[in-house]
Amino acid sequence: MMRLPRFFFGGKNLNSLKVLFMEEFTMEVLNVVAIIVAGLMVGSELAIAAFVHPTLDKLPDDVHLPAASALACVLGSFMPFWYILVFLLTLAEVVIQWHQSGRLPIWIATSAVLWMLACLYSVTALVPINNRIKSTPPPDWKTYRRRWDLLHRWRVALLTIAFAFLIVGFFSK
Repeated sequence: MMRLPRFFFGGKNLNSLKVLFMEEFTMEVLNVVAIIVAGLMVGSELAIAAFVHPTLDKLPDDVHLPAASALACVLGSFMPFWYILVFLLTLAEVVIQWHQSGRLPIWIATSAVLWMLACLYSVTALVPINNRIKSTPPPDWKTYRRRWDLLHRWRVALLTIAFAFLIVGFFSK
């Protein structure tokens, strides 16, 4: 087996290059996973705001309420994990890039803060309304739904900004 001289690898041995390659490859995979998971979540929240709820609003109340309640149950059990996953992926990006470069990746760090704020906003503003609608809806449930829709639009705006910051952070390295 032929051995290449050390100068061929810039003074580094082959094992160091393998480790470096694996670190870079792992970061690229993490970047892609973070973009896909975050993008799908923002897209699904946008779809709810732009298409699902406006369509439900056109239905008669006796159909609208059970459908809204069913959606609240399904999404209410799944979305918290998705939100936390996106936040943790973004936070991992911040920590790893900070550790590797020695400087804080400000765009991604800002994105992580915005994801965290979106999580807190959801738990404090939107989840209580969802819980009222999905369990025993009050007589004025449509008022709650309109309030939820308004708050949700603000959340979609926040998520979109967080996603944009995440993308900018990946491409501004």
